[in-house]
Amino acid sequence: MLSRPTVSAHALIMDHSAGEERLLLGRLAYRDHRWRKWALPGGFVDAGEGLEQALLREVKEEIGVSLTEWRQVDVVTFLEQRAPHIGFVYLSRAFSGQAQCLTRELLEIDWFTQEQFRQLALNGDLAYNEMITQTCHLGWPAP
Repeated sequence: MLSRPTVSAHALIMDHSAGEERLLLGRLAYRDHRWRKWALPGGFVDAGEGLEQALLREVKEEIGVSLTEWRQVDVVTFLEQRAPHIGFVYLSRAFSGQAQCLTRELLEIDWFTQEQFRQLALNGDLAYNEMITQTCHLGWPAP
């Protein structure tokens, strides 16, 4: 019997206030292969909830910011797995509020420059390899 895929929405949240383009990531607290690895803010779409509604809710719940502008840039599918999943990725360069870690799902949050993100990727510190290609939507080359 095939199981119905879960669906999630995640955000590439960018900031330029420090004079350099930076990406916001959260260090995961999950006690599995993603323990202490970095990921994009976001999460599962609840029953009866739209993708963008879930994106805005998850980002607000996890890091306390409200996205004021966003656009979908990627869809990642894992349909051949035991637990099939579809992930939607959005890019946001505008938000209100101060980013802070508000959930037990994350150990911490931080902003990363292109070079710092490259080092995370090279060190194997990203929760999902797909994040490397997703940053190409920022104009960042793959490490």
